[in-house]
Amino acid sequence: MDFAEIKHKQFSFVYITTKDCNVCKVLQPQLREMAQKYSKADFELIELDDHPAAAGEFMAFAVPTFIVYSDGKELLRASRNLDLYDIETKLYKYYKMIFD
Repeated sequence: MDFAEIKHKQFSFVYITTKDCNVCKVLQPQLREMAQKYSKADFELIELDDHPAAAGEFMAFAVPTFIVYSDGKELLRASRNLDLYDIETKLYKYYKMIFD
């Protein structure tokens, strides 16, 4: 998995989890559905069990961690206690700034 490529996409959602995180299992479909509202966004699921180096690369030391990148810049980060309404509100603003 090319972490640099993920960060440098035009608009990418990165969801970092582990296989045994039950909260992550509940939130992942909701965040994936949210990502589908943004036609130019990519959704990347990274399981730390399979890619342990991702924790350091993305500075993700709690799960779940949700990060949004645009052209190499981090726009949004939420870890552990994710407020989906707050995330959706911020995503909409960033997406409109970039693509409108």
